Amino acid sequence: MRLKTLFSALLAPALLWAPAFAAEVNNTPEEKAMAAADEIITMRSELAREFIKPGAAVDEETFKKVCGAVGKRVKEITEKTGVKIRHAATKNRNPANAADGRERALIEKFEADKSLSEVWEEFESEGKAFKRYTRPIHVEEACLACHGAKESRPEFIKAKYPDDLAYGFKEGGLRGIISVTVPAE
Repeated sequence: MRLKTLFSALLAPALLWAPAFAAEVNNTPEEKAMAAADEIITMRSELAREFIKPGAAVDEETFKKVCGAVGKRVKEITEKTGVKIRHAATKNRNPANAADGRERALIEKFEADKSLSEVWEEFESEGKAFKRYTRPIHVEEACLACHGAKESRPEFIKAKYPDDLAYGFKEGGLRGIISVTVPAE
């Protein structure tokens, strides 16, 4: 039984997500964007459920297994496919994930319309056409271990992120957004 648990915890997530990014070959920009967002949101959710149990203490190792693994996969997808994946929040922990003006507007749009599940935008940058696919990220029970009450955040988070704003969430609340930008063609 212990071997099965070890397999589930360490190998199954890698096997589940590594080949899951089917949008790497012969798909439209829209399919690539949707597949990337779905993979990252699903990966974050599954890893959080696997490694963050109710009432358990979260340490840096747990943080690396969840958030670190997601960040690594985002980088892999970006390097392999050229899509740009961005997490953004108004209540951010990492300053690099602070929402800009457009992202703030999208977050407000998702907050105002709880039934809204995605937003597509087209834009130009440096003479090239792009499409951006944005989805909301909702707080799950496991997320509350680090994003719940300010006082209950793990000590390593308080130390590493002294300007942390990513707390005080409730289950089901809007944590932020994930946006995937792809070339329009």
